[in-house]
Amino acid sequence: MKKINWLDHIANLLVVILGISIAFYLEGYREEKANRIQEQKYIKSLTQDLATDSAALDTLQILNRVIGNSLVRLSDGSVGKPIDADSLVTWLLSTQYNPSFTPQRTTYESLKSSGKMDLIGDFELRKRIVELYEQYYRGTSQYDEAINQDLRDFYKPFYMKNIAFTGRNSVNEGFLTKTEFRNAVFAYRYLFIAKTDFYETVSVELEETLSLLRKRATNQKD
Repeated sequence: MKKINWLDHIANLLVVILGISIAFYLEGYREEKANRIQEQKYIKSLTQDLATDSAALDTLQILNRVIGNSLVRLSDGSVGKPIDADSLVTWLLSTQYNPSFTPQRTTYESLKSSGKMDLIGDFELRKRIVELYEQYYRGTSQYDEAINQDLRDFYKPFYMKNIAFTGRNSVNEGFLTKTEFRNAVFAYRYLFIAKTDFYETVSVELEETLSLLRKRATNQKD
């Protein structure tokens, strides 16, 4: 009976196991490295998107303050408070416009549709990104749609039927005393205030998320 060299068999087995382990390690390392490279690209793209969104929100809030001021002046006039007649046309025209927020969504939608959201390795950051787009950005579109509907159904129809311009920069002020105008402008005013306040909340959330993205990008370089 031939004697089995167990030591040789064990050594060969260990070599095979070691080889397989190394192969798995190298494959995992390559996959992890590829994922980190992809994450860096998405982080960079999301950072650029949110920086663009931040600048857009800042501009919109400037416009919102102008429109909000016009609504305050018009609603004051509708209850008999003194108004600057020379500014009346400017107030009326500015309130015909509802500047809407249109965020950059390409990078986020690419991550979402491809199922690669887990590439963002920081769980808290990933959670903040999803909340920003799915909760806060969606909220801005809902406010914008509500105001657009109010403009379309109430404010603009009254404007077209009851406001009579008497010159390029002058208008008959009789519409100010009409109950229909008072109700329309007050409803518009308080809905617009709610929108502006929500935009401020979104701006804070956006800046915090942007800060986390930049911090993540810095950590990846170290």
